[in-house]
Amino acid sequence: MAGGKGNRIRPLTLSRPKPLIPIANRPMIEYIIEKLKISGYNDIVVTLSYLKNQIKSLLEKDYPELNINYSVEKQPLGTAGGVKNAGKYIDDTFFVLSGDVLVDMDLNELLHFHKKNKALATMLLTPVDNPSHFGIAVLDDNNQIIKFLEKPSPQEVFSKIANTGTYILEPEIFDYIDTKKSEVDFSQDVFPQLIEEHARIYGYVLKSYWNDVGRPKTYLQANYDVLNKKTGYEPSGKKLKEGVGRLGDIWIGKNVEIDEKVRIIGPVAIGDSSVIERGCTLGKNTVIGENTYLEKSSTIKGSVIFPDSTIKASSCLKECIVDSGCCVEKGSFIERGAILGSSVQLGSFSRVRSKRTIYNSAVILPDSIVDSDYPFVT
Repeated sequence: MAGGKGNRIRPLTLSRPKPLIPIANRPMIEYIIEKLKISGYNDIVVTLSYLKNQIKSLLEKDYPELNINYSVEKQPLGTAGGVKNAGKYIDDTFFVLSGDVLVDMDLNELLHFHKKNKALATMLLTPVDNPSHFGIAVLDDNNQIIKFLEKPSPQEVFSKIANTGTYILEPEIFDYIDTKKSEVDFSQDVFPQLIEEHARIYGYVLKSYWNDVGRPKTYLQANYDVLNKKTGYEPSGKKLKEGVGRLGDIWIGKNVEIDEKVRIIGPVAIGDSSVIERGCTLGKNTVIGENTYLEKSSTIKGSVIFPDSTIKASSCLKECIVDSGCCVEKGSFIERGAILGSSVQLGSFSRVRSKRTIYNSAVILPDSIVDSDYPFVT
């Protein structure tokens, strides 16, 4: 499923669909596709809508060996409606996976659980601290779901076992999806009906990694978790050997230029054709996108910089996100949790305060202090 607009993580999704947001220098959707390949699955249906051609172009270029079909939604159909719209490609047991979720799971183990229970639907579940953003479930002793509620208020919380948005379904599920409605959602419409009718809906509790990457904070965390090998995935590129000024895991792409007087404390990932000048410091949990230029004496810590950006001399970035094509002029400081949208021009000696967002193509004058979102968006 790759058709959503990703509104909660704007402005990163204004110029690209959410499944193409890079995590540790790889588009998010590639982690799911690689998981399918490793597990032995070659037949894939991708539901598309928002900026659909970008996803289709990537998959056709990078995965010509897979049998990929595309189901395009001309208008929003909801999670279940979108799957039924793709039903012409489905005639057997199938997985429903999100192209914008980072998850480490054994797909074949999940399928075995589903078949053993002769389930109509199996929902992958995971423990969470705050269930208010998710659907929550209660299981009986046989792992059948007996209670489910989507995005409960604090007063309604009865479980901290949450729906991950990953399912195994039988084609029979299409009988429960009413296409007369404009949008049909699995969590709001289909699953409550299955529970009410005791229609063989089971829950499998995940014991490994999951992150829905729905907000800037969880996006940064996903990058950190890949860098720290918590996800079952690793950044691409070759590893630098440790040495003077080089500590921890450091992955670099092709044609990267790093001055010998650069200090790097891993884990750090550096994309292809990037240049890092003398006196720069890269702190742990930093991701530098391809074709990025860091001028002398800049400091980047815990930040993600997308491709084709320039960070000029003596600037400092701390736990922030810089989208593609940005230019951060000399002596600027971007604080924790801030986001620069694509093609932002940040004037010299400017400061972007914590958790502030500058939207795409904005031009910030020198010596500015950005202490509110710019431009202001309601």
